[in-house]
Amino acid sequence: MADTKKPKGPVGLEGKDSADATELKLDMKNPRFAAYSGSKRSEKDIIRYLLESADLRELVESIAANGYVNIEPLVVLDEDKDGKLTVIEGNRRAAAIKLLRNPELAAELGVTLPTMNDQQKESLKRASILKVESRDQARQYIGFKHINGPHKWDSFAKGQFAAEWYRKERANGLTIRDIASRLGDRHDTILRLVNGIYVLDQAKKNKLFALEDRFPGRPFFFSHLYTALTRPQFRDYLGLPHEWRNLEPEPDPIPEKNLPRLVKLLTWLFGSAEDEIEPLVKSQNPHVKQLGEVLASPMALKRLEANEGLSKAFAEVDSRGKQFEEALIRSVRYGEDAQKLVDAYEGDEALVEYGGRLEKIGNNLVRTMKAFDGDAGKKAEKK
Repeated sequence: MADTKKPKGPVGLEGKDSADATELKLDMKNPRFAAYSGSKRSEKDIIRYLLESADLRELVESIAANGYVNIEPLVVLDEDKDGKLTVIEGNRRAAAIKLLRNPELAAELGVTLPTMNDQQKESLKRASILKVESRDQARQYIGFKHINGPHKWDSFAKGQFAAEWYRKERANGLTIRDIASRLGDRHDTILRLVNGIYVLDQAKKNKLFALEDRFPGRPFFFSHLYTALTRPQFRDYLGLPHEWRNLEPEPDPIPEKNLPRLVKLLTWLFGSAEDEIEPLVKSQNPHVKQLGEVLASPMALKRLEANEGLSKAFAEVDSRGKQFEEALIRSVRYGEDAQKLVDAYEGDEALVEYGGRLEKIGNNLVRTMKAFDGDAGKKAEKK
């Protein structure tokens, strides 16, 4: 059983306490680790993840040099009723303690431990804790800290956290707006995240997609999905109503007949390790927008489904007219930038010539466009 001292009184949750550090367990359900190592992750996997992505080595060195300082308690829960305490808040600190107390584990994970004196080693034996009775009891405190506070989670962890809270409390009247307010975040942000999680959950439940099957060597860019779902082309492709993005989330939002399309979309976004397919979306800008425009064009979509690639499929919708529009807008922006900086002109006559060419091009463009407008008007009159 965990060796705990008598609580000193309430300090925000249930009360301050301390526990034998050997009784601490890392939290396998922590949203931060949800996209790492699949569903069979171990404590070693979590520590490896923290070493790779959360500056754990720096924390190990700091604790080794100064000893473990019990300023902020770990939030813990005897979830399995076995006397061992699951650290639901403070996993990075708990992982550092585990490495410092276990040189064999540190060596296996490639961590060189600094030398510690007896006083520093003694500080690792006990950790200040706040013991809670359930995850629900600590949710609001943890959520604010990691969603809009000093130690932010990534978007997928935020979405997992908010979706789980919503699932458990919706029947009691909790809304997405309530969650956003309690977390200090925007309503539309939390809504987008939860909608994205619900779509992923539906794919997982139907065994259509698993995070560990995404193309290897790439992080899980959850933002590609929840951003895509804000665009009408993606919602139309999946059979979601236009108002869906503004409604309270519901489980299994994709119509069953469109689940094959969901598989295709997730593969285009994240790739597949099993089928050795690389994702088409390499970066959110411009690829998510381009993919959306392809989905809205039957001819472009056929090219995409024929595995011709996003660039060739997008060429079907990237017409000369669109290219002209974008080139003209870019030209105006560049011209406006030059005008703002004209006071820096130092008398170079070659630049005057360039200015004259720009004036001539602008005049020709306007005359040509007006001529087209006139031709269009005459054609309309004849009809």
